[in-house]
Amino acid sequence: MLSTIFSGWDDLIVILVALVVLFGGTQLPKLARNTGEALREFRKSHSDATSDSAPASAATSAPVAPAPPPALPVSAPVSGTAAPASPDSVTLTQAQLDALVAERVARSQAEGPKAGS
Repeated sequence: MLSTIFSGWDDLIVILVALVVLFGGTQLPKLARNTGEALREFRKSHSDATSDSAPASAATSAPVAPAPPPALPVSAPVSGTAAPASPDSVTLTQAQLDALVAERVARSQAEGPKAGS
């Protein structure tokens, strides 16, 4: 491929001289390092994407157990004092939590396997 772009070494030397003039001698090592890191990151993500796609095809033939529902944050009052309410926390009794988990499990079993899983 490069042989079709460059007709000989003289074209490559002209390009290298132009790079030195444009970027300077001190910036070329940084440019080469950044290019190498970008290329390494691209190859790594490409190999991760191709390795992730192989198990996905094998997983479609075997049945997969449904994932458990995500854990809910539960804060309990300490020594009879009420916990301060914040927008990110939820206070539930154990019975309420058990009922919520049972409801979600029943709903997920009723829906059955999702398309694409």
